[in-house]
Amino acid sequence: MRPRTKLQLSLYIIIGILAFGTLGYKVLAGWDWFESFYFTLITITTIGFGEPAGMTEGTRYFTVILVIMGVTTLGYALSASAQAVIEFELVARFGKRRMFKDINKLTGHYILCGSGRMGSRVIREMSKRGAEFIIIETNEAVAEQMMTEGHLVLMGDATNEDVLRAAGIDRARGLVCAVTSDPDNLYITLTARDLNKDLLIVARANDEAGVNRLLKAGANKVVAPVITGSHQMAQMLLRPAVADFIELATMTDQLELEIEQIEIRPLSPFVGRPLKESGIRSEMDVIIIAIRRAMGEMLFNPSADTLIQEGDALVSIGSHSNLELLERMANPGQSAGIHRHVSSPQT
Repeated sequence: MRPRTKLQLSLYIIIGILAFGTLGYKVLAGWDWFESFYFTLITITTIGFGEPAGMTEGTRYFTVILVIMGVTTLGYALSASAQAVIEFELVARFGKRRMFKDINKLTGHYILCGSGRMGSRVIREMSKRGAEFIIIETNEAVAEQMMTEGHLVLMGDATNEDVLRAAGIDRARGLVCAVTSDPDNLYITLTARDLNKDLLIVARANDEAGVNRLLKAGANKVVAPVITGSHQMAQMLLRPAVADFIELATMTDQLELEIEQIEIRPLSPFVGRPLKESGIRSEMDVIIIAIRRAMGEMLFNPSADTLIQEGDALVSIGSHSNLELLERMANPGQSAGIHRHVSSPQT
């Protein structure tokens, strides 16, 4: 049982026994509410000032029952409360120490700032893909809920440089700014970019002006729910088949195929070879629909003669198992999935 639950249960027990005793004396002895409450209090605490005048035999029997119940339940409640306080202290002291120890082990992880409506969906998608991430959250209740779900959570304000450092931003692969305030997202982006020049930053904006400001501040990508949503609705009207394909391929689990981004590392056997000689299509049954060069150039529908280069990101379609095989060959020496970026939009 969690410490907070123990404290709540202890409080309910104490209130319950006081209410039981007060009502009993009110009915049996005919005293007013305050007298009934007062005598209940001195009875269950075993203080006692002698028997009041006019006690009936029924009232005495009730007092005996109340003493037994009161001493037992009050003792349990006090014991549970003390235990809960100790557990709170242990969790605060050693839980935080263990959390920082876990954070310090991470490299190439993601930092998620904010776990509201958008942030929680990002968390769900990242969890589904097995990505390693840290959540930065200011709301204690939300943070506690996230921790009970098994997530690594850092309590603090993401606009604080020290909090970002504690989240291991210097070792992180990417950061999501998903707080509701555009100024906060802007400040987080500026600070994060200053702390890690190579960090992939995806930020949320509430309007088009916010998109431009965040891009200038150093965000690599900016998502504006209103703009993105309106664009998607228009596509559903004008190009329904295309919209259905994109949704099936990236936003549902209905297909056996997945769209992933696979990075080509220096030791990969693919480096320097044309696509037609790589065996990616013929042997792995994976289709390369685009290649993003290390300098940012995007090649759509690359020809069979296109050379694969170190640092390329292959936008690939295939089954999960075949993509895992491609990942291992693109990044030899590492377990599959470590360098695969999450490409699915939020559901």
